[in-house]
Amino acid sequence: MTDGCGYDPEWWKIPKAASIARKRRATTSRATAKPGDAFLIVTEGQVTEPVYFNCLLKDLRLHTVHVKVIPGHTPDPLRVIDTAVEEVKAHQKKYKNGLLAQDEPSKFDHVWVVIDTDVAVRTGCWNDVKQLAATQKVKLAHSTPCFEYWLLLHLSYTTRGDLVDGDAAKRAVEKELGRDYSTNEKVARDVMPLFMNHWPEAVRHAQRVRQHHADANTPEPANPSTEVDRLVQALSDSSRYGRQAAITTE
Repeated sequence: MTDGCGYDPEWWKIPKAASIARKRRATTSRATAKPGDAFLIVTEGQVTEPVYFNCLLKDLRLHTVHVKVIPGHTPDPLRVIDTAVEEVKAHQKKYKNGLLAQDEPSKFDHVWVVIDTDVAVRTGCWNDVKQLAATQKVKLAHSTPCFEYWLLLHLSYTTRGDLVDGDAAKRAVEKELGRDYSTNEKVARDVMPLFMNHWPEAVRHAQRVRQHHADANTPEPANPSTEVDRLVQALSDSSRYGRQAAITTE
């Protein structure tokens, strides 16, 4: 509506609305999952990783029906991928035979495995792990040297070069926490909630680490580094209560 001179007193609403629309489009294009998407997450670790992700699901208010977290059959990256493939096939068979519960998704929209690279690199099978994952269309949320580096990024940004193996990374987490840390289930359940308020910072730190190694042309898998942030951000994107932590459009 204009005044008698053709002046619209609410002219400012037009560019503001356009700005809001641009921001919404940017957020949507950056999202790696849609609200309500179903996930299968298979972890190499039998305790730490499942406890972490189950805590994260509670933080994001994601239902376990739509996000299934299970440990692999054995702590070996290749077998963890096999477990994911078997679980997908079993789920498809249940759907085909009408055996899924009413609220279960008909398929998994995203299939991820959470693995460490330290042993795979040391034994020379890391390329086999990547090839199998690509062939089976399974996404890798890998950490070097291990998942504890991802936990460490919740507490601070670091590209420290002394995290030569899993034991070193666990000691670093324990020192940063200032308290006992181990893969014991009781300790893990006590400690994991301490990380939940800081996962957006961990996502941003992981992206900075990735850029750091890209700038330095560090051979993959860079030590230390992690891709768990991609999975965590996807879970956040799939939640109505998620927090947008991404700072790049990778």
